[in-house]
Amino acid sequence: MRLAIFAGLAVILAAPALAQKPYAGTATGSLTIDGKPIALKFAYVIDVDNVEEAGLQMAGARRSTVIVLSDRPLPRASVANRDAPYSHRLSPAQMLAPVSKTEADKVYGIVLKLEPGKANPLGAQLLIPGSDNVAFTVAGTEYPDRVTGMARANGFLSDTATLASAHATGAEKGPKKYLYRASFRAPVQTEEPVTGILTGDSALQSAPVAALRSYAMAGKKGDVDALQALTAATHVSYLANKEFVETLKSFEVEKIPEQVKRVVVRGNTATVMVVTVQPNYSQTPIHLVREKGDWKLCLP
Repeated sequence: MRLAIFAGLAVILAAPALAQKPYAGTATGSLTIDGKPIALKFAYVIDVDNVEEAGLQMAGARRSTVIVLSDRPLPRASVANRDAPYSHRLSPAQMLAPVSKTEADKVYGIVLKLEPGKANPLGAQLLIPGSDNVAFTVAGTEYPDRVTGMARANGFLSDTATLASAHATGAEKGPKKYLYRASFRAPVQTEEPVTGILTGDSALQSAPVAALRSYAMAGKKGDVDALQALTAATHVSYLANKEFVETLKSFEVEKIPEQVKRVVVRGNTATVMVVTVQPNYSQTPIHLVREKGDWKLCLP
């Protein structure tokens, strides 16, 4: 009887691991930077449904696929959405001045963004480790990168990604040219499912917008204690920047009703799409996370 109990317990404990879907695939090929080849071994694929920007003036593609080819494995949190391999970062500050280093900061690799059925990408990125943690973005609207032989079957995407001839990075410092070729097969992931899309009064009366309004009012007053209470744990340290706190005093709280166009909730994260028309058009996604039941902002 005792053996049976322990055997049953072992099955229960093992079940979550067995049920967990794989997220990493394999790549075979290399990235050559200034003549030095670097083996690409890992592949990650994420299908994106860009409901956040749908219908807006500067909306990106509604549906796309992000492919990350890397020389080292990445944690699931880094390759969970359209911002892979920096999915774990939810604000410009985290992208440009991360508080801590992660595996994504050590990666050599390539990121490609494709529309369904197209071989030439919407965007391409060369990833290299650097002290400033900023990946080189390939400039221009015409990308020489190609993805050929695309095949989807049983939840996997197989393909070959190529940049056949050396291409300039456009960087003033660091590597000058690169090329790559890699075949890969990876399970197709999707972003966290949408659990709510709010517009109009529903958006303005939502908890994420209420948190944004409170944050704006606290910023206008320069109330750092209130700002800390409304800020996600990952972003509290940025409030030590006095210049940033000072900029919050110019927050136009009264314009929130006209500028908030949509709130998209995906589980414990939310995106408030803020659109400014005058003097120049801009659209800004403000991300929030739910911590202990309360929505907290990921700013700056």
